[in-house]
Amino acid sequence: MTVLEVKNLTHTYSGNTPFINDAVSRVSFSAEKGEIIGIIGHTGSGKSTLVQHLNGLLKPTEGEVFVDGENIWDNPKEIRKIRSKVGLVFQYPEYQLFEETVYADIAFGPKNMGLAGDELKKRVLDTCRLIGVKDEYLEKSPFDLSGGEKRRVAIAGVMAMKPEVIVFDEPTAGLDPAGRESVMKIIHDYRQAVGATVIIISHSMEDMALLADKLLVMNKGSLEMFDTVENVFLNGDRLREIGLNVPIVTRVFYELKAAGIPVPDNVFTVSRAVEVLKGIKAGERGA
Repeated sequence: MTVLEVKNLTHTYSGNTPFINDAVSRVSFSAEKGEIIGIIGHTGSGKSTLVQHLNGLLKPTEGEVFVDGENIWDNPKEIRKIRSKVGLVFQYPEYQLFEETVYADIAFGPKNMGLAGDELKKRVLDTCRLIGVKDEYLEKSPFDLSGGEKRRVAIAGVMAMKPEVIVFDEPTAGLDPAGRESVMKIIHDYRQAVGATVIIISHSMEDMALLADKLLVMNKGSLEMFDTVENVFLNGDRLREIGLNVPIVTRVFYELKAAGIPVPDNVFTVSRAVEVLKGIKAGERGA
């Protein structure tokens, strides 16, 4: 079932001036319920501008955005309802924490949706348990937490609204490997538990190979590719031409193949690499 559809979306900055610039130009794609779509592209390719249209933070210069089959700008007075259906987690979301306690920060969005009393409390606690915000943190100031825990709380605040679509703009930016893995697990577990559609901007090809079902590639404001992860990464030459690359493990396997070792082209994760190499070793033993 299609949850989100973007048709011929264009966003122009500085229109009718000498500095006119199409940050996004005639982009179309759709997202199905429960999909994880990764958005990749070089800096300035239009990724962040694109996703800010998905819940009405920006209005298209041209084109349309549909959520559950309805044009989100048909009734501008109802745009707040769209923002409860399509949640947006900005880069460094911990900088948006502002309430006195962790509980109040996570409850802010659901409260604005009209939840109160036991229903509100249950929504907050259920979200905390789902993504690992500890009970003992709830009455603490969010500013007393570590950087990683602050980010977890900020993400929980969006997830607590139970949006049908949740959009992340570089959710692992600035985190160490353990922090990156933790955030990726939060996103994976949330999708599994809620069935939400997830859209992620990332510069990490490794994260995208592990998590995404499809990849949307932006290049100079235009849609370059939109396909399965495998089909996009099999176009490694084109990705490099536009300033991107394939995962590191894929590059290693390119070198192995060039050296005459019979390995497949579609190795994008470490787990897949281990599987392939074990198969080659077992074949050598059986020869």
